[in-house]
Amino acid sequence: MLCSMTGFGRAVCDAPLGKLTVEIQSVNRKYLEVSVSSPKEFSRFELDVRKWVGTFVQRGQVFVRISLIPNEAALQTQLPDPKVIKELKKGWEKIAKSIGTDPKEISLSFIMQYLGLSSKPDSVGEKDKASLEKCVVEALKGLSKMKQMEGKALAADLSTRLKLLEQRIGEIEKLAPDATQKMRTKLLDKMAELLNKDVETDERLIKEIALFAERVDISEEIVRFRSHIVQFKELLKGTVVGRKMDFLIQELGRETNTIGSKSMEAKISHLVVDMKSELEKMREQVQNLE
Repeated sequence: MLCSMTGFGRAVCDAPLGKLTVEIQSVNRKYLEVSVSSPKEFSRFELDVRKWVGTFVQRGQVFVRISLIPNEAALQTQLPDPKVIKELKKGWEKIAKSIGTDPKEISLSFIMQYLGLSSKPDSVGEKDKASLEKCVVEALKGLSKMKQMEGKALAADLSTRLKLLEQRIGEIEKLAPDATQKMRTKLLDKMAELLNKDVETDERLIKEIALFAERVDISEEIVRFRSHIVQFKELLKGTVVGRKMDFLIQELGRETNTIGSKSMEAKISHLVVDMKSELEKMREQVQNLE
């Protein structure tokens, strides 16, 4: 099933440290880019988070936001050691006395400026990593589900536009022989008018006109256009095919431009304009596919 590059997934899980919330959002990008925002307790697992994302997402810019509401036990581990605070207070009071400052001005808020809240060793371990992985994977599953829903809608739209392109190229194919014959007749009449003689009897001119008619023939472009359509339909059955589809749309556009430049038939020109419009809409849709 086709997947869009746009999606969102969210998961809330219990962890040894408290309540974990993981939100994952993805948007269009040519390659896979992963940005991770997490509390300092989980910063050591950032490379693991990127690896977990890579198993679910092949292309796009992915934003992972991890938040934690710590439980009572986790909060206790974050509190500084009272012995350290006492010793620090004594030290600053001694300094205050030596410079003639009232030691009573050494308050708790003053001391905490020089003491981080994480003075105890980091207690985050493998159990916390396992909880984080579970939560990230759950959010990724939600992200994948939304991406598949978006992809299904995009596939339906692309299929509709492919059918329209097939109709247009079919109409052009019917008009092509008449267009070539009209061009040949027009050239003969114009040459006869300019040279004031029967051009049909001039073998050299007839060969030149035949060569020109061959150059404006669009049968090869029509065959290639149909071949690209068949390949595109096959890609609609795949999964990570956004880049291949983008390439095929470029090829379809190239064939369409060649048909438009070769043909001087007004009806064909109008059909070419319609086809270019559909291809541009398809290009915009394909840019959303993974």
